[in-house]
Amino acid sequence: MENTSLYKYEIKVAKTEHKVPVVNDVHIHSIYNPVREAVGFIAKNKKLISAKNEILILGLGFGYHVSEAIVSLKEKWGTNYKIIVIEPNEKVYRDYLEYNELSDSNLSIYAGYEIKELYKNRELVNYLLTKPGIIAHPASFNLYEDYYKNLLSYQAPKSVRSFDEYIESVVLRDNLKRLNQDRDIVSAINESVQNRKEDLDQTDHFFLAYNEMIKGSLALEEGNK
Repeated sequence: MENTSLYKYEIKVAKTEHKVPVVNDVHIHSIYNPVREAVGFIAKNKKLISAKNEILILGLGFGYHVSEAIVSLKEKWGTNYKIIVIEPNEKVYRDYLEYNELSDSNLSIYAGYEIKELYKNRELVNYLLTKPGIIAHPASFNLYEDYYKNLLSYQAPKSVRSFDEYIESVVLRDNLKRLNQDRDIVSAINESVQNRKEDLDQTDHFFLAYNEMIKGSLALEEGNK
């Protein structure tokens, strides 16, 4: 996974006896009082939490800030909230499960994924489409800045062949194979329809769908005259 190499890792104990992961010499939480640090951090995001009941948190660590975010969301929204956390480091996540796992049905965590794999997850993609509030945990974000920036600016592939692994319909996949695999999906469909000379095959779903789109566009144009 790009820019998430782990060349040094250890777990230290804060003065408050809380465990703190240290990744590549970066303390993910305060070595003095990680809970107090988390309270202050979430307090700075109070306005966002008051406006949004769906929150995307970039960086898990051992979850102290996530726990405080849950408290604040419950105070404002009751049980009507959702948190998704994205953590690049699977080792940190495994130790979180051992030392400080949070029990909350409204919390989902994605850890150790390549960015392109995250965007194959329908739950996550649908969640991102709701435009949740975004909270970037400072230590985690700074450690994996490139990863998170690439995550937030990700451009999905548009070539026909890139869609094959996402499509469950056998009929649709068969139709996709007829198209120019190297073209973007819209251009490939246009090219296929424009070059078509034989009679319309009633089983040709691409052609039927395209024909319906054209009819809809023409009807809209007529209505606007």
